[in-house]
Amino acid sequence: MGGFLGVGGGVIIIPLLTYWVFPSMKVSPEIIVHLSFGTSLAIIIPTSISGYYAHARKENISWQIVYLLAIPGIIGSFLGSMITSFLRGELLRILFGVLLIFLAGQMILEKEEREGKKENAQNPSKYKTLLVGFVVGIFSGFFGLGGGVIAIPLLVRFLKISIHRAMGISIAFVFFISLVGTFGYIYHGWGKPQLPPFSLGYVHTWGWIMAGLPSLFLARLGTYLAYKTRPLRMRKIFALLLVGVGIRMLF
Repeated sequence: MGGFLGVGGGVIIIPLLTYWVFPSMKVSPEIIVHLSFGTSLAIIIPTSISGYYAHARKENISWQIVYLLAIPGIIGSFLGSMITSFLRGELLRILFGVLLIFLAGQMILEKEEREGKKENAQNPSKYKTLLVGFVVGIFSGFFGLGGGVIAIPLLVRFLKISIHRAMGISIAFVFFISLVGTFGYIYHGWGKPQLPPFSLGYVHTWGWIMAGLPSLFLARLGTYLAYKTRPLRMRKIFALLLVGVGIRMLF
């Protein structure tokens, strides 16, 4: 899913960790959401590397835009992970669900005729790009997502970049903020009580290894499938995915 949608896979990883993996390990409900967010970011690092190579072969990545996004995104990612460490897990879960449903609505309402116009948006405003990078970084660190779930709608709607190009830029950008966000969750969760064995702060190392390794290979398959799908159809699939996950997190 990370390679197909360019989102790093966090929208899939977090619900699975929150409702299936960590409950089966008897992890305390007090820290289960924080641990899911931190481990998700760590898993997204290898996924984003694999997805990057696949998109780079299609020459679909603008490094000028990636760097402009990454500089403020790194700062925002660390700040987001710091804010999260002070909030209750139940509140984080509800906010995460609301966020996903809101983003889905935004993408569903996007009109088809704009798609062709976005293909010509090669050089968006530097100031707008920096702002998008900071906003995505904050949300990434706060919600434990690689940032693609926020970055793609903003790149498509705010910077007027086509969906396929936005996916390539997003997956490269995701690597930087996932790396910093993971460090933030390790730092802020270090020494916390009730952590399961083999945890580095809010990152479960075995979870990272066992989910991260297969993602290195399967992200490329997802990217290949993405280029065989129409842009509008991809956006609708992405939006439906967000609605389903958001409702599950809320209820």
